[in-house]
Amino acid sequence: MKKAYTELLEKAASWIEAHKEEYISEVQGLARIPSVSRADEAQPGAPFGQDCRRVLDYMMERGTHYGFDVQDHDGYAVSVSMGDPLEAIGMIAHLDVVPVGDGWVYPPYGATYVSEHDVLIGRGVSDNKCAAVTALFAMRMLRELGWELKHGLRLLCGSSEETGMQDMKYLVENGVAFPKFSLVPDAAFPVNYGQKGSVDANLAIPCEGNLIQLDAGSVRNVIPDWAGCTVRAEETKVYSALEQLEDELKQRITIEICSEGVRIAAHGRSGHAASPDGCVNAIAVLAEALCKMNILEGSCAKAIREVAELTSDAHGVSEGIPYEDEESGKLTLVYGVVHLKNGVLHLCADSRYCVTLCKADVVPKLEANWTERGFTIEYLDATEPFYLPKTDSRVAALQEIYKEVTGRDDEPYTMGGGTYSRVVPNAISFGGGLRGVEHDMSFLPEGHGGAHGRDEVLFLDNAMTAFRIYAVALAMLDDLMA
Repeated sequence: MKKAYTELLEKAASWIEAHKEEYISEVQGLARIPSVSRADEAQPGAPFGQDCRRVLDYMMERGTHYGFDVQDHDGYAVSVSMGDPLEAIGMIAHLDVVPVGDGWVYPPYGATYVSEHDVLIGRGVSDNKCAAVTALFAMRMLRELGWELKHGLRLLCGSSEETGMQDMKYLVENGVAFPKFSLVPDAAFPVNYGQKGSVDANLAIPCEGNLIQLDAGSVRNVIPDWAGCTVRAEETKVYSALEQLEDELKQRITIEICSEGVRIAAHGRSGHAASPDGCVNAIAVLAEALCKMNILEGSCAKAIREVAELTSDAHGVSEGIPYEDEESGKLTLVYGVVHLKNGVLHLCADSRYCVTLCKADVVPKLEANWTERGFTIEYLDATEPFYLPKTDSRVAALQEIYKEVTGRDDEPYTMGGGTYSRVVPNAISFGGGLRGVEHDMSFLPEGHGGAHGRDEVLFLDNAMTAFRIYAVALAMLDDLMA
């Protein structure tokens, strides 16, 4: 790596250490806004609800405070830029978050700084509001150091990444100009050169009988750790059926008598839909238990049987699409949300398919399987995979920076998670999670701390390292791009 970049790394380390308290404060300001994307609460200028409007306004205010140019993109996203925003190197972050759920140790929107562990805890602190602050601070540092740039720098912040990336799709469809090349700091280091294609679907099936309530999950890309239902049935029959279940399944089921009948709850282990291995889908647990207990009557018995079959694996085996490839591994297919309403069971599907496939390889087979099972497909949206060859010069440059800072030789990788790279032209995911860095998590209960889980954690030492990488990455890409 050129001497100028090595010197810039050293300056970046000193600069961010001097501004660490300010960095923490800025992440807290963003993370204390409960910006769950809600298209159902759309208003003029706020297509994803007032909380997302608030967080975008806050980001623009902070950009203005630091002397940058700001622009509102119809409430879908905002830009913070220096120099020519069209001839720019970009960083693209999202300011929306997944719902918090219950069972947190720390206040979900407190963005609490825990000094003894040097962490921030709260929804959005790591996914993905820290990335917006990191990009903002990298722009500040390069400007303050007087680093000569051939291009502008532009931070683009969206507000519906967690709910289908409708923000960036809107910008693309409406001709908004994007940077010449962008980094998306919403994955892990080093370079993520490929992302699986996606299929999102809402399914419905008749579900009448003695199942009078069923609910689980809130967003399709999170595997739910709780599912509950109410069944109109004799108490003794339910308890007797429960005792017949195998121990592993029975231990995940709780029963409570209520005025409507019997409430049955299933308990699983949450996680991201793109990485289902090691998780336990509570919908699958509940559906399996209800089928084996044989207490359902009417069309709800068939509906739950179909749900049990679909959720029996998370890799498309049940649907006849158990694909995998060397580049990206196994296809994943998760059902993360289910609700019973007016005699109809609604089920949400989330699939990530291999980078060597295309929509035409997957979607028709899924549609045929679901229809044959008796489901109506109420909504379906599919995106093609993202792929940039590992031999690309920009990939090589980013890999060089990562190795210089961390001393690691990790290869660029593919993943099932979807970021803005799938939608935004000329954008590649790079960081900000760090591989090979172990932290003591014993101060939180097991299963807490993840990006979509309870007590989401941002380790500040990781954030400081990521800052150094991004600061030099922007400078190097500025030199590399024509």
